[in-house]
Amino acid sequence: MRKLTMMILIFAVVLTSVATSSARPRATRNRASGANAPMAKATVKITSFKFEPKVLTVAPGTTVEWVNDGGRHSVVADVAGSFKSEALKQGDKFEHKFDKAGKYPYYCEFHGEKGGKDMAGTIIVRK
Repeated sequence: MRKLTMMILIFAVVLTSVATSSARPRATRNRASGANAPMAKATVKITSFKFEPKVLTVAPGTTVEWVNDGGRHSVVADVAGSFKSEALKQGDKFEHKFDKAGKYPYYCEFHGEKGGKDMAGTIIVRK
């Protein structure tokens, strides 16, 4: 019984460690030059009526993926025509590639508004 309890505890610690370390996007490092390479993809989670992270900074050329963890939501740029998802249900994803430096505010058309009110976020693209 004691061995089983110990094995369950070890498994829980390992599982928690893996989940925590994979939840945050990371920049990759170019081993030859030691310089940071731009991320090819970054993720924003849609959960509990908010975008996580609320503000995400990426390099030009990065594709941002929004993943809906529950409810009915959308991703709509404050600037009309920049980007807009369909209505997303739990498990759905939406992607948009950001090529130019700038600030790109967005919101959920069901639970937020332009200008950062309620369910809203911002993608910042920097060189």
